[in-house]
Amino acid sequence: MDTGYDIRFSIIIPAYNSAATISSCLQSVLRQTFPVFEILVIDGLSDDDTVEIIQSFKNPSIKVTSEKDNGIYDAMNKGIWQAKGNWLYFLGSDDELHDENVLKDIVDVINSLPNVQVVFGDVVTTEGKRERYINYNFWDLVIERCICHQAIFYHRAVFNVDFYDTRYKVCADWDFNLKIFAWGVFSQYIPRVIAKFNTSGVSGQWQQHPEYLANFADRKKLVVKYKSSLYLPYYYINKLFRKIKRKLF
Repeated sequence: MDTGYDIRFSIIIPAYNSAATISSCLQSVLRQTFPVFEILVIDGLSDDDTVEIIQSFKNPSIKVTSEKDNGIYDAMNKGIWQAKGNWLYFLGSDDELHDENVLKDIVDVINSLPNVQVVFGDVVTTEGKRERYINYNFWDLVIERCICHQAIFYHRAVFNVDFYDTRYKVCADWDFNLKIFAWGVFSQYIPRVIAKFNTSGVSGQWQQHPEYLANFADRKKLVVKYKSSLYLPYYYINKLFRKIKRKLF
């Protein structure tokens, strides 16, 4: 059981040419009332001032690695390898933790549930829309949508079996969450906003991404992969309903 200061958060931030946003991102983590164990910025060899801005913080809890990677999930996997904390969280370099008590509230949940392995909440988009994941389970992940990585905290042990599959350029987090929920991971929803989520990122704009069609096919494959083919019609019906709803409203 992890309690109090036995809980060590590793905040993993993939970054690439993030000079315009990385400072606000880091500040949102550093202002937390519960101390952060480490902040790992995995930079994809930016050619702007991203690394210089990170280094200007001169904070020993911030560690930056700058090298070429194979996309965001490769960067996230590198962060997992480097992480020394027992709770991991992934924040985009253009995202921010919602307020200074996010980590404190997550700690309260962990302390109240000795065996919890995943804690997740909601996010607010840059347009002010709240994405809610109330009591999400495996079937919600299949039929609805992925819990975005800005909304979810993982115990380190969850990654002992597998990491993110870098064959997926946009959907690897959905694949990973389906995998652990299919395993029956002990998860807990918390009714609070975790992060401000910038929808201009790749995962936020996956339908406009140049690899959208290929990844849409990947999403369908994932539904079948996790032995949920009986729910495939519901997946398509739900997608159609959401599309019609957007056009009407």
